[in-house]
Formats: sequence, structure tokens, C-alpha cells
Amino acid sequence: MVSEAEIERLRLEADTIMTRYQTVEEALQQARNEPGDHWEEGELTVTLETPQGEAIEVVLDLDQDPAANAQQRYERAKELEAELEQQQAVVGQLAPLPANPVAYQVLYHLDTVEGNYPRSMAGHLDAERKQVEALCEEMETAGILERVESGTVKQRRVKAKKADEVRQHHTYYRLSREGDHLLRFLEEREGKKNVLRHLPDGQTIAKRLARGGPDYPRMTADELDMEFEYVRHLYRALRRVGLVTTYEGSTIKASERKLKPKDETHRKHTYYVTTAVAEELLRELEE
Repeated sequence: MVSEAEIERLRLEADTIMTRYQTVEEALQQARNEPGDHWEEGELTVTLETPQGEAIEVVLDLDQDPAANAQQRYERAKELEAELEQQQAVVGQLAPLPANPVAYQVLYHLDTVEGNYPRSMAGHLDAERKQVEALCEEMETAGILERVESGTVKQRRVKAKKADEVRQHHTYYRLSREGDHLLRFLEEREGKKNVLRHLPDGQTIAKRLARGGPDYPRMTADELDMEFEYVRHLYRALRRVGLVTTYEGSTIKASERKLKPKDETHRKHTYYVTTAVAEELLRELEE
């Protein structure tokens, strides 16, 4: 999913290259006259000072002059901006949200606990810590999350913790006002419809359940040749949004399960089925 931050980064790099034109040109000339690992990749990493006076690392194409290096970034930023506009036209308010099922789970988790840090969230969501950390940073950049002020976090604000108060040794996040608005949008019918457009493979999973009956993540992952952990989180995200729900029966009749017909199937896994709302929305999207 394209982000405003990525577009801004490209333009900042391009502006910096043009502002430090002579420095970049000298660095390229020097690298071209010296042996080194940069010849294998055809790239040179240099640290430059931005027009705002901050230091950033820029990866330069050895075969291009400074102007061409900058122009490549300007053109790429323009392409991404057009792509972002197209995404926003399709998914509306969900455009700032990372198109990742774990990002959806982070939203709902923080709505419940009101404040938490990535390592703890990863434990609650059974997700990878680095992935949760990266998603929190991306969601903060998009304005969906905000950092809790440093100091003491009161227990009433951080329900995931048991102590009366918590000393902050981590970076805590909570939903911003924009994040609250996003959750309210997900409660609406249009919000759920946009999830099927926004979440990669979300519509694929929902269609599979709507047409084939109850299914469980492991079988879905195996038959669609997808990563099991990704599919597991995808099912959980779709459930939180209200597009799928767990199958409550103790056995599944052959008439209910067209994916793997048997006279009946005794449940050994957590099976999922689409909700009535999801089935209506899928019909609308097909039309």
C-alpha cells in the first residue's frame, strides 16, 4: 500500500540531491575512481544534509549524474502519488491504514486496552514483534495512532497491564482521533465493503467461504498456497470487522461444506463462515 510518507521521502531525497549537487557530484566521481563494493551493486550510499538541516542517507545510481538521480525520485514520487489517489478513490477512509490483517487487529486491540507497546501487543495478537513495531510506526505516520506521553501510564488507561500504574520503559501507542473515526467507519456497511477492497486476499477468502461453506485457516492456506500465519491473521481480522464468524455447530453436514464434501465432518479445528452482511457485499462487488 502506497503511503504519503514514502512519497514525501522520495521528494525529500530528490530535493536534498539538488541542494547538495556539488557534494553529490564529488562523491560520485570519487567512487568511480576507487575500488569497492559499490561496483557490484552499481550504487553508492552517502549521507547528506537536507534543506532543513537534518542528516539522511541517500542511495545513488553510480551511472547517473546528480540531476538524473534526483529526477528518478521525482518521477517515482509522481507515479506513487497517482497510485495513492487511485487507492483512496477505491477504499476511501481506509487508505491510510496498512493493508495488513495484523494492522486491523492492532486497531481493535488498542480500542480495548487504550494503550500498549508493540512487544506486548505482539503477545496478545500472537504476531511477530518486529512486524507489530513496523506497523505501529507506519500507523503513527499515517495519523491513526499516537504515542502516549512519556512518564507514568495509569492503569485505567492501559487495561492490558495489571499494576496500578506502569512505568514506561517502552514506546506506548493509543488510537488517535483519526483511529477512532476509522473504527467507527468499520462498523458501517460501507466500511465493511471497503475492507473487501482494501485487505489483500480478503475478498478471496470471503468468496471461498460464501461459495464453499465452512473452512479453517490451515486448509485454506494449503489449498491456496498461502502462508498459514498470514491466513490465520486474515481470518481473525475479517472476524473483528464482522465479515466472517466462527461456525458453532459440533458437526458440519455435507450440504454445508462444498469444499470437501463428506456425509458429515466432526470439528477438530476452528471453522469460519461468512456473515449475511459479507454475502450481500460480495454480491454487490460482483455486480
